[in-house]
Amino acid sequence: MVRLVYFLIRRAILSIVVLTGISLIVFYLGRAFLSPSVAVTPYITPRMNNVAKLAQAQSVGVATLGCPSWTAFVQRSSACIVPVYDQYLTWARMVFSGNWGYSLIPGIAGGQTTWNVFWLRFPVTAELAIVGGLLTVVIALPLGIISASHRNKLADHASRLIALSGYSMPIFWLGYVLQIIFVLYLKIHGSGILPAEGILPTNCGLCIRNPGAVTSYTGAGLVDSLASGNLPYFWDSVIGLVLPAITLSFGSLGLLARIVRSSMVDALKQDYILLARSKGLKERTVIYRHALKNAILPTITVMGLLFAFLFGGVIIIEDIFSLPGVGQASLQATYVFDINFLELYTLVTAIIIVVANLTVDVIYSIVDPRIRL
Repeated sequence: MVRLVYFLIRRAILSIVVLTGISLIVFYLGRAFLSPSVAVTPYITPRMNNVAKLAQAQSVGVATLGCPSWTAFVQRSSACIVPVYDQYLTWARMVFSGNWGYSLIPGIAGGQTTWNVFWLRFPVTAELAIVGGLLTVVIALPLGIISASHRNKLADHASRLIALSGYSMPIFWLGYVLQIIFVLYLKIHGSGILPAEGILPTNCGLCIRNPGAVTSYTGAGLVDSLASGNLPYFWDSVIGLVLPAITLSFGSLGLLARIVRSSMVDALKQDYILLARSKGLKERTVIYRHALKNAILPTITVMGLLFAFLFGGVIIIEDIFSLPGVGQASLQATYVFDINFLELYTLVTAIIIVVANLTVDVIYSIVDPRIRL
């Protein structure tokens, strides 16, 4: 138990160091290579004069207090620009106080704070990533186990085909193909079986036309509908996630299935498996109780990396299926150089990935105590 605590402390300290390094890189890329005025753009309105603009630049720690004019600041006068490391310290103090500034994404932000824009859209992204991750695990684990226990047979060949398709197929292309098949070609009563876009579709063959309303507890349709006891709303929320979740998980499930297969094949060659079979144990017991217990260890590590891949892939998926998540907003933010939103999105994504990998390390240390040493 003591070793586990020390292990967790070491991993937590390492995670803090990693996040600090990421914040430095993100801030430097966003501030050092662009014009200093870009950092002030979200705070500037058409009615502001140059004096007010300069005052705003000074308030966010980009312009020096001795800068003579806004024009000199825009022209990057050496007497006007605060050094990047000092800008970082000012930015860090603002961040720790909960001040991420304002966002200027057209049609999305509307002068709202960056944190508010992000938080309102984050549940959609989290819901999609979690559903995609669960779908990946639910399909990939049995697929890999069946493939390993039926080596060089039809099930094994089918698993290889799925894995190869996932590796080579661009997910944006798969998303469009699924839309064509389930929206344009396969129809019920004149409507596509599944919706082409939207977080709560009501115009598809399997959708419920009037699902009613729910109380927004979390902003995630699946959770809020269950909490509100609205099953029609829950059904439409599930239907709306079918195509995006399949598209998001297809590439990763092929990879995970191959890793499970490889680990299971190695485990099934071990002497203790031969001993278990010689004792007359059922093949199901040999595979699931003995082989899988050891083969699952490398799979746990890969799951953390796959979650990072899934969370990053939502940018494309949300754009294809018009889902109002932070991935779609971050794509729009790049068009207008919304530094505040991009910094927040990148850092929150990094935190989620670090926490996911920390969780994987904890699970791994519990399953295999040897790595605590």
